[in-house]
Amino acid sequence: MGQTTNQIEEHIEDTRADLGDNLRELEQKVRLATDWKQHFRNNPMTMVGVAFGGGVMLAAVMGGRKHRRGREYARAVTGAEANGMTTAASHKAFETLDIIKDALAGVAAAKVKDFVGDIVPGFHDEMKRCGEKAKAAFSQ
Repeated sequence: MGQTTNQIEEHIEDTRADLGDNLRELEQKVRLATDWKQHFRNNPMTMVGVAFGGGVMLAAVMGGRKHRRGREYARAVTGAEANGMTTAASHKAFETLDIIKDALAGVAAAKVKDFVGDIVPGFHDEMKRCGEKAKAAFSQ
């Protein structure tokens, strides 16, 4: 074997020290990557946009059937027909609001994806792979 016990022990200690240094460096990187206050200080408008978009997405997900009832309620309260606004016109207004909501949700989702992709290594590749898998499953 050519190596003495002391040399093997020194090698193990050196390796242990290197691993400890690597672990501390990794902990520091994770701490910096997950420090939302620092991200907010660096990119306040992006973080506000992400928060707003997250709220819009949450409202869209939680809205469901209540949203339709809300339209009927809005027509009743505003008296859309009584004020000269036809059902078609009020439908068009709500449709426009839905389009705006969907666009905001899309922008927020893209910002979140970019934000997470900057923090998590390999995230973009995994998103691409999952998207291709979903396309393949949808096309079947």
